[in-house]
Amino acid sequence: MRLEPECITCIFSQALRVCETLHVDRDQTKEVLDEVARMIPGFSYAETPPQVAARVYPKIAEVLGVDDVYQDFKREAAARAARFVPLVERRIEESADRLHAALKAAVAGNVIDLAATHSFDLEEEVAKVFDTPFAIDDSTSLRRRLEGAGRLLLVGDNVGEHLFDKLLMRWLSALYPKLKIGYAVRGRPIINDVTRRDAEEAGIGEVAEIVDSGVDTPGFDFGRIAPEARRWYESSDLVVAKGMGNYESMNDASYRPTYFLMKVKCRVVASSLGRQIGDILCYEGAADV
Repeated sequence: MRLEPECITCIFSQALRVCETLHVDRDQTKEVLDEVARMIPGFSYAETPPQVAARVYPKIAEVLGVDDVYQDFKREAAARAARFVPLVERRIEESADRLHAALKAAVAGNVIDLAATHSFDLEEEVAKVFDTPFAIDDSTSLRRRLEGAGRLLLVGDNVGEHLFDKLLMRWLSALYPKLKIGYAVRGRPIINDVTRRDAEEAGIGEVAEIVDSGVDTPGFDFGRIAPEARRWYESSDLVVAKGMGNYESMNDASYRPTYFLMKVKCRVVASSLGRQIGDILCYEGAADV
């Protein structure tokens, strides 16, 4: 999905949100906004929003003198999400359709996105998502592909929701014992996205092979992925990608069967899918495979 004018204002607003989140003073906030404003003429409609963000966030980090802008808030999100893992596990175990329930759990985790919202109520979101139908539900097609699959690549998104991804992968392994799973993480800190360190700390290596994508964008950018990640992608029978950044990067470009699990959080993405902000999706991507 390519950049739209609305995306430009959104990215600029995110710069202000970073400063507010970190309680940066007025002078340094203006310095950050000045730097981002100077970058705007270099944005191109040929780029995806994550490609633009990959330049903007390092500039913000440089001005603020930090490496991982959201490091402390990622820890907080992970700790808060962990408290709800037992509840989510029970909901899956008690479900008549555990695959469908595990997919719902992974989407419930997708609400944890510091780049899209100031706060989240995870308890409310979990209850709501389990009781809300997918606005696009391609889980039947996904189930059919899983039955014959030997390898699956799950592309992670944000820290916090990666704990729900772990639950999904655990249930995929239980339901499809022959399935080998890879979990793709970002190559370096970008916004609040999951990195190898975050995945290792969560014990995701217990349920999947952690795959460093090599990308520095908040989305699985095919022009930047590391050789290991490309091998995993090309050898996988199907791909499951979490969140809007991966949708923006992959929907027009993926050449493997790809399913997107996400909550729609902005008008541009909603318009591209003919859906509403707040809808939850299990969507089989539109790219040719």
